[in-house]
Amino acid sequence: MERSWISRGVTAAALAGITLLSATPASAASYWSSTAPVSATSVGNLYEKTVTVANKKFTVQLRSGKWSSYTYIWARVPKNSGANGNHITLWVYNPSTKKWESRWKSINNTTYTDAHRARSKYGYKACAKQPGLGGSPAVCTSTWWV
Repeated sequence: MERSWISRGVTAAALAGITLLSATPASAASYWSSTAPVSATSVGNLYEKTVTVANKKFTVQLRSGKWSSYTYIWARVPKNSGANGNHITLWVYNPSTKKWESRWKSINNTTYTDAHRARSKYGYKACAKQPGLGGSPAVCTSTWWV
């Protein structure tokens, strides 16, 4: 018996829906945001450190601000820092997994990493590093514990 094009379409949509739902469980919620660093209000520095990486001296900042009713934390290098070409990284310590995860950006003028929603008992630090294997070791701010 031949199925109609409607029943084939409904079956395909149902299968696609099941696939999409199973690929992104609710437990996989992301606390990262690329919008928060440039859209946040009440922004301030948690830590600021002058670092020297690859013979370039510049400032690395660990910042926080409010966005979408949450507090977010990110790393930043201010404009005209002379740091272009190096990397800025936000490291986030997850107490449940006892592991650090990170997001980095190549520095070009004022540079922000993606922000992470501040979570209780999590640790945050900003680091700068010369890119590539054999590059300079990372230089970091102190860790900010929420």
